[in-house]
Amino acid sequence: MVNSPYESDFDNDIGQLEQYFTDITSRPWEVSERGYFNLFSSHFTFHTKIVEEIIHEARRVLMPERRIHVKRLVAYHKHAGEWFAELQRKRKQFSQKDMVTA
Repeated sequence: MVNSPYESDFDNDIGQLEQYFTDITSRPWEVSERGYFNLFSSHFTFHTKIVEEIIHEARRVLMPERRIHVKRLVAYHKHAGEWFAELQRKRKQFSQKDMVTA
């Protein structure tokens, strides 16, 4: 993506990633059914791993004019990772609360 020799609209591409993130963070994952949450977790973990690999490759062969896009991807990846860690913490709290009230 970032090191592609083909013309790309990086602002649009990264904007779509950010829109995807906005969409998924608007959903009530803390209280979703376990199987559904596990499926989402698998998908989201794979998604963040792909973004991580894109960042790694972009840093390895950095084209200076694309540095700003790499920084934007790094910020996206960091924010997504922090959000997911917080979601897992909340999910664990909810499941422990349910065990106490059961």
